[in-house]
Amino acid sequence: MLDANHFWLLATALLSGVFWLIAYILIIYRGFKDKSYGMPVVALCGNLAWEIIFGLGIESGCPASWASCPSAVIQSRNFIWMLFDFVILYTVLKYGRHYFTHPFVKKNFTWIVLGGIVAAFLILYTAIQEFWIRNLWQVVVNGQIPEYLPLTLQGGSYYTGFGLNLIMSVLFVVMLFRRDNIDGQSFYIAASKWLGSVAAFAFMLADGIQTPLVNVLYAFVFLFDIVYMGLIYQKSRAQGVDPWRRA
Repeated sequence: MLDANHFWLLATALLSGVFWLIAYILIIYRGFKDKSYGMPVVALCGNLAWEIIFGLGIESGCPASWASCPSAVIQSRNFIWMLFDFVILYTVLKYGRHYFTHPFVKKNFTWIVLGGIVAAFLILYTAIQEFWIRNLWQVVVNGQIPEYLPLTLQGGSYYTGFGLNLIMSVLFVVMLFRRDNIDGQSFYIAASKWLGSVAAFAFMLADGIQTPLVNVLYAFVFLFDIVYMGLIYQKSRAQGVDPWRRA
């Protein structure tokens, strides 16, 4: 029988997986429907690189302080996200070129996007290997409690994931202003993304180990996601589209 801590970690991990998967499916649907793409290119590069790292198990998604972390569920969730993100990548490569006017970008668009994914992968992977954080959780390593822990022990997915989430939240707003229309976007995509982020933060709360940095990152994610939902709703109305009927 699962203890209470493990139950809530499992439940919140699954909820974040479901809500983000709904967002991905709707992004793919709107991408093909509108002949557009619904995830900002820079955000996609970082997101896909993160999912390759933590979906393929190149790095563990469970910190040492989470003794009851459902690691198999989390890696499976990340792997499924990765598969759907590759489909989103296809929509970006298929429809994204015409959103950029610079001749060099239009000519080399595919290589720029693929290069961005490789660059994001290398930055994330090396950051996880190199950066350390204060051992607030008194994790024992080799019989001692070190003052600092490497991200490889305290969960690189924890910090990099919320950092990337903030970048994505900001870029969704920027994308809407830049396009000045709702191509590839919908209120339900925005809402699902927001709910997935709420569930991800609830996962942190389930073990009571969120840090001041993660709290700040999440606060801004929450803020920008709310702003994006409001802007999408208003823009849909302005274009004569019922936001509740546009999947």
